[in-house]
Amino acid sequence: MATKKLDTMRLGLFVLTGATVLIFALFMISQNTNLFQASYHLSAKFHNVGGLRVGNNVRFNGIEVGTVKDVHIQDDTTVIVDMTISKDMKTIIRKDAICAIGTDGLIGNRVVNIRPAGSMEAYAADGDRLDTHEPVNTEDIMATLSQSNRNIAEITEKLKSTVNRINGSSGLWKILNDTTIGTDLHRSLAHIEKAAGNAEQLTSDLNEIVSDVKAGKGTVGALLRDSAIAMDLGKTVSGLRTVSTQAQQLAGRLDNLVTGLDNDVKNSKGTLNLLLRDTAFAGNLQRSMINVEKGTSDFDEDMKALQQNFFFRGYFKKKEKEKQKQ
Repeated sequence: MATKKLDTMRLGLFVLTGATVLIFALFMISQNTNLFQASYHLSAKFHNVGGLRVGNNVRFNGIEVGTVKDVHIQDDTTVIVDMTISKDMKTIIRKDAICAIGTDGLIGNRVVNIRPAGSMEAYAADGDRLDTHEPVNTEDIMATLSQSNRNIAEITEKLKSTVNRINGSSGLWKILNDTTIGTDLHRSLAHIEKAAGNAEQLTSDLNEIVSDVKAGKGTVGALLRDSAIAMDLGKTVSGLRTVSTQAQQLAGRLDNLVTGLDNDVKNSKGTLNLLLRDTAFAGNLQRSMINVEKGTSDFDEDMKALQQNFFFRGYFKKKEKEKQKQ
């Protein structure tokens, strides 16, 4: 009897132990925990995990390589995610790999995606913390879409109002139905094209002129580049300044002379006053000029008679020949 009771107790203990192990295994399986596979641990720091839970998958380039072991809040802006990674990835995942939180499908569970940075950093060891890329916040996306929808509705309403105003505008429809506008526009475009061609030609000519000037061609180029011309111009300007100064001095002297003569005339002094005011002197001067002119005429006749004289004819012929030779 005692032996039977002991066997019953052993059987009950065995069933209880088996049930406990089965329940634990089912719990661990539900948490996606690797029970029979060697693993190591990595972590990542996020500001927002977007609903990530313990047991969610960890993927590397789209392949499941581990699970989320723990998600805990470090402070008011930081959340630490601990991950259990298959030991086979120790020679795959490097220290500069980047973690980001994504979604399994469109509306599935959250997952941690690890992607390589493409460098030759050392491999990540047990306990290393990887860099992160913040996930896209669905709420922000929805808020943006909602604002975009409101903007689209407002734009649509304004477009509708604009179309109604266009439909009710008789002047606009008159312009649209006017067949001569096309011809006028075509003619205007032709004029614009011609003006553009002329402007292009003018620009080309100006560029050519500027190139010639830079190369020292032409008068302007020579003036800009020939130092000798520059010196000559400087000397010329200096000479002009000297002439201008002398002209000013001469003008001053003439002004003084005219002023003196004017004073003499006003004061009845000097020869000029005698010539201008004394009529008797003017008559005598005129008679003297007539006598001089008459004497000159008589002298010419005497010279002509002298040339015909026998004694002086040879002399005057000789002078005429010498004059012709010269």
